[in-house]
Amino acid sequence: MLKPGSWIAGYRIERTLGSGGMGSVYLAKHPELPRSDALKVLSESVGATEQFRLRFLREAEVAAGLDHPNIVTIYNRGRAEVHSGGDGLLWIAMQYVPGSDCAAEIDAVGRGLDARRVVRIIAETARGVDHAHRRGLLHRDIKPANILLSEIDDDASFDDQRVLLTDFGVAKPTDEVDNLTAVGTVLATLSYASPEQLRGDVLDHRTDQYSLAATAFHLFTGTVPFDQKESAAVISAHLTDPVPRVSTRVAGLSPAVDAVLAKAMAKSPADRFSGCREFSDALTMAVRGGGTVRPSVDVPVQQPQHGVQQGGVMAGRQNAGPAGVPGIGVQGMVGSPVPQQPRHSGPHLPAAHLTSGPSLQHHQTGPRPATQSNAGVVAILVGLVVVAVIVLVFIVAAL
Repeated sequence: MLKPGSWIAGYRIERTLGSGGMGSVYLAKHPELPRSDALKVLSESVGATEQFRLRFLREAEVAAGLDHPNIVTIYNRGRAEVHSGGDGLLWIAMQYVPGSDCAAEIDAVGRGLDARRVVRIIAETARGVDHAHRRGLLHRDIKPANILLSEIDDDASFDDQRVLLTDFGVAKPTDEVDNLTAVGTVLATLSYASPEQLRGDVLDHRTDQYSLAATAFHLFTGTVPFDQKESAAVISAHLTDPVPRVSTRVAGLSPAVDAVLAKAMAKSPADRFSGCREFSDALTMAVRGGGTVRPSVDVPVQQPQHGVQQGGVMAGRQNAGPAGVPGIGVQGMVGSPVPQQPRHSGPHLPAAHLTSGPSLQHHQTGPRPATQSNAGVVAILVGLVVVAVIVLVFIVAAL
């Protein structure tokens, strides 16, 4: 671990921000600009092989191309010697975000966070993750410790807090075809790793969705989904066990939240949501009481107005969950369900049919107006008088 006052790659170390199995993160003074950056320095044991160094440098370069308000900006990366005879330490300079992270928040309160705060954190993170996916980059290590929460003023609310995803150090381009990552090596934190990661399968964007959903579970409850003590038991649970129900652990949460998490953490990627934003929208609706759990059906839904983004699960279609899990009946924008078109029966007409002329008469039902009834009576009386006159004429002619 580097000490305050030491130098690496032109940066002067100010203090340690955190450390983990892959290395440490420092607050470091920029060599030229009047600012401090977060400098992640990997341990020598992690970056010991040339294979890993090549992957790290390349993927950090790819991640540096991401530009999104919910992703920590990467400024630079490289390899620097801090003592003679070594191969050099891998480092990556990132945007420094004063504040905390979700893991620290949970540790501070000793339990899960407020449900509405959780869905906001997940929604903000999902935006950043989908942005990375659209640019062909997987994160592969989404967890509470990698979701940063900015400082806020004393008179501000958590809605003003910035949420940023960090640590793309193990990120991987989705079109990577070489073997820089050894088969069977799991770089993600075990408690949030998807089944396909644990099996060593080919990964796509849905692996990050699984990890984000496992993170949401942790934020809701204060514990990871599968908290067995042995690593083998945790792996087995990810591969075979159903997701525990958060509604039985957190008062006030709807069973719809259970179904959303079960779908996002389905064992097969094909059974999950199409993207992280779709998952987060469904989760938000479930927490706010707008979600329902019911079998998959097609429902006609009014199209949104121009300029209004369709959120959540696709409107007009209920998405089926994994085996044994009902579909999530969530439609429309977050917090504002798209209204259904009214069903019409009896005398109630669609607005398009309220026109003059034959079309109105064709659809008209119910009793006729009084004026129409009186006119009919008069017509009948006139007819009777005419008949009577004709009869009298024939009688007089016969006489």
